[in-house]
Amino acid sequence: MQITFISNKSKAGLAAAVAILGLAAVQSQAQSVVYNFTDGTSDGWANSGFSGTPIATVSNIGGANYIYLPVGGFQVGNISSGSGSAFFTAMQAAAADPAGYDISYDYYINTATLTGATYLQVGTFVNTGSGYYAQDYGAPNELTLNGTQLASGQVFQGTVTINLAAVGYAMSPAETFYRLGLIENSNATGGGVYFTDISVIPVPEPASLALFGLGLAALLRRRKA
Repeated sequence: MQITFISNKSKAGLAAAVAILGLAAVQSQAQSVVYNFTDGTSDGWANSGFSGTPIATVSNIGGANYIYLPVGGFQVGNISSGSGSAFFTAMQAAAADPAGYDISYDYYINTATLTGATYLQVGTFVNTGSGYYAQDYGAPNELTLNGTQLASGQVFQGTVTINLAAVGYAMSPAETFYRLGLIENSNATGGGVYFTDISVIPVPEPASLALFGLGLAALLRRRKA
């Protein structure tokens, strides 16, 4: 499990480095799907664990669009699809090669909107048409905020990336239906978590990572010049 806190400024630099190298083009050769809600819609994400309704709402924060999932349930967001969609093909590819695929998302939590909270926990789950279900939730959670953090009134944001094999996700590539969900658990009254850049993507090849590092170094040199 990898949890990385990234500022908006750092994200801009990383995005520029990726553009320079064409890393996105390298990854696009494999099946992948990324939800960043740039069209202002939830792109099929629902505010319910195993249902397509209600549709998740979309909010703009700092120029990026996020879906908003309020606290109050255990499995509070999901996307699902039958065969033929980009989501289906990405999940099928991930099921065939779990060690070669990551699930990733960016989160934004404004603790000033949470009342009476002593814990907030975030994780993911997957399930399939045959009834397979697995979750990455427990010890440890993908993200945990304690009572002190939740009472601070501060904003917490960052990126969570998990590898399917590392967390034990073992779906069959023969499935005709897949679901990906976001788990959110808290004793708060009001408030919730914002999510964007939710993705099922191939793990970058070592050569791609080396090129990425070179491109980032070049970008930093240009900034200093």
